[in-house]
Amino acid sequence: MKFSCSAIDDEPIALDIIEDHVSKIPFLELKASFQNPLEAIEFLDDNQVDLIFLDIQMPELTGFEFLRTLDNAP
Repeated sequence: MKFSCSAIDDEPIALDIIEDHVSKIPFLELKASFQNPLEAIEFLDDNQVDLIFLDIQMPELTGFEFLRTLDNAP
């Protein structure tokens, strides 16, 4: 069984590290990654994931504020 995931972090290097680690875990499938949490909200409105790797401190929206925007948070 595979679990779908997405990554949200305003720092490109952090996203690269997350993507690299996820690619080494056979049961995870990275659906999308975002530097902008507002773009992630749009994606998650139409796509469901099992897991989100989420930065807590971002300039536009904190990770906790982001989670509150989701109707069906993973």
